[in-house]
Amino acid sequence: MVNGASSALYGSNAVGAVINIITKGPIHPFEAGANLIAESNHTWKTKINTGFKQKKVSGRMSAFRNSSDGFGGDGKSPYAAKYEDEGAQLKVGYQPTRQIDLNLNGRYFRHETFHPKESMNVKHPLTHTFSIGANAGYASADKRIKTSLSTHFSQYYDFDILEKKKNQAKKSNTASFLSGRWLNTFTPDEKWEFVGGAEYNHEETFATKTLGAEPVTKSLDDVNLFAQADYKTCPRFNIVTGLRYTYNNQFKSALTPKIAFMYRLKNVKLRADAGAAFRAPSIKELYYNFDHQGMFWVYGNPELKAEKGLYNSLSAEYGKSGLNASISVYHNRIRNKITQYEVVNTSGQRELYYKNVSSATLRGIDANISFGLLRELFLKANYSFCDARDNSTRLQIPGNVQHSSTLSATWSGKIAQSPFSLQFAGRLSSPKIYQEKATDNAGNETINTVKSKPFSVWKIVLVKPFVIQNHTVELTAKADNIFQFREPSFVNPGRQYLIGLRYAFY
Repeated sequence: MVNGASSALYGSNAVGAVINIITKGPIHPFEAGANLIAESNHTWKTKINTGFKQKKVSGRMSAFRNSSDGFGGDGKSPYAAKYEDEGAQLKVGYQPTRQIDLNLNGRYFRHETFHPKESMNVKHPLTHTFSIGANAGYASADKRIKTSLSTHFSQYYDFDILEKKKNQAKKSNTASFLSGRWLNTFTPDEKWEFVGGAEYNHEETFATKTLGAEPVTKSLDDVNLFAQADYKTCPRFNIVTGLRYTYNNQFKSALTPKIAFMYRLKNVKLRADAGAAFRAPSIKELYYNFDHQGMFWVYGNPELKAEKGLYNSLSAEYGKSGLNASISVYHNRIRNKITQYEVVNTSGQRELYYKNVSSATLRGIDANISFGLLRELFLKANYSFCDARDNSTRLQIPGNVQHSSTLSATWSGKIAQSPFSLQFAGRLSSPKIYQEKATDNAGNETINTVKSKPFSVWKIVLVKPFVIQNHTVELTAKADNIFQFREPSFVNPGRQYLIGLRYAFY
């Protein structure tokens, strides 16, 4: 995870932070497993997976099915529709030599949402998503030069299922996304590292309803060139500079430079960085009007402008003997900030809209601390303060939460030489600003700005594995929202229970 504006290397959407997730590959000649989870509201989640790793070839395959009866629907509490999900994923890797690495992956996902029995709707939505990606990497024998080429394509289909015609499907929307990326890393010595590359993205959608009353096609394209240099002046101090050029066919050109410094003491790292950010709104933010699984409607805004910002931060990290602590302060000034604000209508349902704030300033503090106690108890706490204001009105931006925190205590112990993990964790926050529609006795409709209740949701999770030679059986039990927090702007049915069973062998 990289905090701060990182558009120079990671792309135009990296305005506030970057989270890069790399999934584990198979490590055994053959391995397999299965998961079964049962939750409240007749929610079932099942998954099977298998993988293998031979000398030059590796692969992982998985398939899953999820279903739920949803919750709410009484007009007094948050609502989520009944749904069914199915999908499968395949990853294959081939390494003909130590210097060449080839990978192919594909994914299919099906999602169907149902209306309540008493609903007057004559159709319900069904979506299919297909995606395929490939990448090829090369590393020189001395590891000084690394280069990779990657491409990804996704195709999305949205159907209306006509319930009175034996579930006849009628295609109403399609969307596709195509991207290609070239990345090259050159490390001439221990002090220097250079990263450079190019990127192309194409997004296109055709719709008969989400883009308006008439069928229409919309598309967005952007081309990017980027470079970054990392210089270690000495073992304790290094400097990172970078620059990205972006051309978007709708929002034109943008340059986003970055510079960062890090100084290492014995147990402390001090950082300072500044970077520009550019983010063009997506097709979804511009044009889509869609129902999010029955929980709320989201409305696009074709008048949105691209965000441009300047991010500055200072941070310090400390780590020693099981204690890790960090604190950072930041200042982020953004022109045309894209915000998503909530409206609770007269029926108690949530509606989400997008708009630009001509100029916004975000100031904040993030603090984290974690500590291992007696080798079995692990304590972790986070606190975030974010003051996000519209510079023209000096008011808080709707949807912003000024104070938030997460707390957790995890006990990883043993009973009769058998390991287990027990965690108690919570999320807390100050009130959130949203808008509420109201109708008076004369039928006049007004929109009022209101604050939610303070936010506090807690959970307890027990994980108990049983390992016998090459076989693992793991039992998970969880109670979520154990104190029954409910609030109109918070989509949650109240207390929920989960029990899960995982089996794996190799």
